Amino acid sequence: MSCRRIALACVTPRPDADELGPLRLPSFGVRRVEAAVAGDRENPGHVVQLFDFGVGDISAYVDAILGFEPDIVGFSIYVWSTPALIATAREVKRRRPGCIVIFGGPSARQALFELAPYREPETFLDAIVEGDGELPMRDIAGLPELTHAAIAAVPGATTRAGGRWTRTPARTTDLDAIVSPFQLGLMQAGDVAYLESYRGCPLSCRFCEWGHSSKAKAVFSADYLTAEMQAFERLKSPALFLLDAGLNLNIQGFRNLREANRRTGYLKRSLFWAEIYPSFIRDEHMDFLGEIGPAYLGVGMQSRDPTVLALHSRQTDPARFERSVYDLASVTTIELQIIMGLPGDTPDGFRRTLDYALSLPVQAVRAYHCLVLPDALMTRGLPDWDMRYNPDDLSMISCLGWSAEQIQSMRAELDARAHRRGGKIGRYWWSFPRRHPAQR
Repeated sequence: MSCRRIALACVTPRPDADELGPLRLPSFGVRRVEAAVAGDRENPGHVVQLFDFGVGDISAYVDAILGFEPDIVGFSIYVWSTPALIATAREVKRRRPGCIVIFGGPSARQALFELAPYREPETFLDAIVEGDGELPMRDIAGLPELTHAAIAAVPGATTRAGGRWTRTPARTTDLDAIVSPFQLGLMQAGDVAYLESYRGCPLSCRFCEWGHSSKAKAVFSADYLTAEMQAFERLKSPALFLLDAGLNLNIQGFRNLREANRRTGYLKRSLFWAEIYPSFIRDEHMDFLGEIGPAYLGVGMQSRDPTVLALHSRQTDPARFERSVYDLASVTTIELQIIMGLPGDTPDGFRRTLDYALSLPVQAVRAYHCLVLPDALMTRGLPDWDMRYNPDDLSMISCLGWSAEQIQSMRAELDARAHRRGGKIGRYWWSFPRRHPAQR
């Protein structure tokens, strides 16, 4: 049995433009890892502490982590936290070289650590976990000895030696065996709840990190989802954010979700947020939305141009898409999502997409500045797309169809259009609320 002191660090920022008001969105992935390590029955003596200051205050993280005197530090990184937490890891490793540093989260990928600001990763990390992090972190924490060879042999761990990466294949696991931070009592009462009914995605869209995942065959059982919803009730979670790639992209996962809600009735008493893919909507999905009452669904259109979508391996049927939007709008609230700066698109093409989106019966349209994410465009973009992007926040600077000046000009144009429409503006998104027909 191994008993270790384990620090976990993330940055949970407040949503841009204070969109959610008093609702609090906690980080979830790092809590999943915390539950897996703290709930390890074979090593019950671990001392686990989460460090999350909400802002990238490097000195605060370094001082707090070193004060904890950890044996292992796990950093969960995404777009907003990557520079600060890597800088924290460098300093922690410099001042406590014997501490084992593991990186996980959506941005913890080999490709990211090859970018200029993050090169020579072997000087500040011992391994990364590319994918599900619960079991690899549990296994690393439970090793008899924290040597490079032992860590490199852990399923799901990626290590580096001699300038080369080596990844040990992850094991297949029963999702129901994953310890829930909600059921373990690690989540704060009153926060927004998170739920997964399955993992992976059957699609392979180049602009989306989900497209690099498995084919969405593994699901959580109805019993597991029922226990999750009961935990949400105990914590008085006012809203549920479904983390699935899409409400309707795994039929067994959806049916287990629907059964769990039938048993608990939780979704009728809370806000429900999810993504849905319009081309695969069945009658049972529409019936479910009728059962739970008002919901807020994100519908990813990305572009109206079939040529652009095909370039990014996105399946499309424009007529079916539009019919589905009208059907969904009759029973629930929809936000249509599009991307500005996609390789292969153009400013005029994007304007046509935005104008078309605004003509549909949706609650809002949200335009995102294109990001070059590690499991998406960073590794699956095509060479002739000539992408230039900011290595700190991964925002597209220029690419095929878009000069740097055109992207900056479009940002200013979107600022102005959002202001005129009474919308909101985030760092890399713009929200356009639906106007009443009488409004001009």
